[in-house]
Amino acid sequence: MKKNTIDLLLLGVAHSLNHSLFLVLPPLMTTIADDLNTSFATIGIISTITFLTYGTGALIGGPLSDRIGSLKVAQISIGLGGLMSLVFLLANNVYIFGVGMFLMALWASFYHPTANGLIAKAFPENTGGSMGIHNAAGNFGQVFTPTIAFFLGIRFSWRISFVVFGLMSVLTAVLLDRIEVNEGHMERNTTGYLEFIKTPGLGIVLIYNILVGSLFRSVDLFFPSFLSTDKLYTGGLAAIANSMILFFGVLGQLAGGRGSDKFGSQKVLLIATTGMVVSLVLLMVLPTNIAVPIFVFLYGVSMFGHQPTVTNLVSKLSPRNMMGLAYGVMFFSAFGVGSISTSITGWLADQYSLTAAFWVNTGVSMVLLLISFVIYMRIKE
Repeated sequence: MKKNTIDLLLLGVAHSLNHSLFLVLPPLMTTIADDLNTSFATIGIISTITFLTYGTGALIGGPLSDRIGSLKVAQISIGLGGLMSLVFLLANNVYIFGVGMFLMALWASFYHPTANGLIAKAFPENTGGSMGIHNAAGNFGQVFTPTIAFFLGIRFSWRISFVVFGLMSVLTAVLLDRIEVNEGHMERNTTGYLEFIKTPGLGIVLIYNILVGSLFRSVDLFFPSFLSTDKLYTGGLAAIANSMILFFGVLGQLAGGRGSDKFGSQKVLLIATTGMVVSLVLLMVLPTNIAVPIFVFLYGVSMFGHQPTVTNLVSKLSPRNMMGLAYGVMFFSAFGVGSISTSITGWLADQYSLTAAFWVNTGVSMVLLLISFVIYMRIKE
């Protein structure tokens, strides 16, 4: 196997664990809420703060990687993010739990813009495909996280679930040291965020990114609870369904990456967004035994298929010397600003039901479809 391929797969493992730190929560949310004597709304607020931190840190991580080197920032992010999982061993109330989530998100936040900028520079001729492989490798690792985390949490403790994935992250940070990276000339970028956002075409992509991040965060956090409370699934089956979304997301990452290189990012983005709308509509209107399997497949492929497509689009719209800044802004818009949806979904679940909250998600997907059509019509590569 070529060294570049091994390096890309190792970054995929790092990518997987960077997300896995936060994928422990959804399948164990009911257990954690009961253990800490708190509500879905409170967990939703903690998740919003967590992912606002996760997204905001990307605004620092991106430019920092442009200045001191992407590999160094990636190692710091993965290693210290994982180490913060030890805080959960002390979490006997919701406040300490919130502190643990915040500290984990703070350090983990630097990874994404760093890795995306690194891949865009290292694979300029096949950026979409390389992003797809990196993201697919990350997703494949994440496939097992909800199920493993659930059964670790039930067998031992939800705290142990966090710690296991945290210590794996620390080990991966050490292994990343084998990667040889030619960072090139590194200097401080003096371009301001507002000036950068004015780059032609990025504004509408930024709006899309915020809304798709809102949809992703809401479904990602509450789908297992939606299945167990409103669809009467067992906790184990709900965790497996969540894992299968990530499994089919691997196919979506690969298809989205290769498709954007071959057919154009705008066209693939429109197709992927259409798939999101159809999957959510079918989930809400079909019988559960038919709707859930269809949703898991179609939503997984579509939601994750859009990611390398948007990444490829941003790499083509952004000046080369601002890759870190570009991916920092995009990550912040999706994972930071978009995370506000978790508080809204939690409130809707407590006040009405998770079914009502998922109808709202369906409406958001329809707005996304309209925006993706505007991108298709207005942006030319």
